[in-house]
Parts: sequence; C-alpha cells; structure tokens
Amino acid sequence: MSRLLARWRGRVAGGVVLAAIGYGLAVALDFDPRPLPYVVWAVVVLAMTYLVVDTVDVPAAQWRTGPPPADRVDEVTSDLRILTSHRSADHPSDALARRLVELARARDPGLAEEIQHETTDGGRLSPGDIDRILTRIEDLRDRR
Repeated sequence: MSRLLARWRGRVAGGVVLAAIGYGLAVALDFDPRPLPYVVWAVVVLAMTYLVVDTVDVPAAQWRTGPPPADRVDEVTSDLRILTSHRSADHPSDALARRLVELARARDPGLAEEIQHETTDGGRLSPGDIDRILTRIEDLRDRR
C-alpha cells in the first residue's frame, strides 16, 4: 500500500510541477490564463494521461474457462425442448427416442436395446409410453 501511495504522491507532485510550468509559460507568453479553468484543464489532462499510462502495460484480458457445470441445467433444458418438440410436431423426429435410449444405455445396455427396439417405428410416443419407459429406467437405477 505504501508503494502505491508513494507512486501517487510522485504523480501528483509531477502533475503540479508540470501544471505550474505550463501556467508560468502561458503568463510569460502573454496568454492571460485564468487560474480556475487552467487548474480544471490540467487535472483533466493529467488524469487522462495517467489512465493511458496505467493501461498501456497491462496484459490483454483473457477469458477463463472453468470446469463444466456440476448441475444438469443445460441437459434438462435440452430434454424439455426435445419433449416439447415431440408433442407439438406434426411429424415428430426420432430425437426423443434417441434420448431415451441414451438415458437407458447409461444405466444398462440391455435395457437400451429393448427401448430402441420399442421405439423404432418412428411414430409419436404417447405420454403414457414415455412415462413407462422413464419409469423402467428409474427403477433400474433404484435397484442398484
């Protein structure tokens, strides 16, 4: 802290000396400077100069990438989008079936094969079918 304070004391003293020399030159050259506007002008110019000097040697900002989020917010949002799209589409895609198979495969590859076989017709899955498949996946997890 004392190093920072010493640097600012030096800057303020240097600024006062520069402003005084400039004011003396303006008087000597018969510019008739007014003291208050000159002081305001000197403070603004010195502040801008010090801001530029302080930012010149600072390294450019870098984005830091952290660890992946521990929660499933993005995954849940994606799942909700898939469900909503499946329910509202005239011709639903197989995205919901693929997601259900993926969920099952994370728990048991055999169950994933069964679910894939059940959902290969490409038609719309009813809410009851979706619930039944999800219940089977959850039951498998609860048994472990």
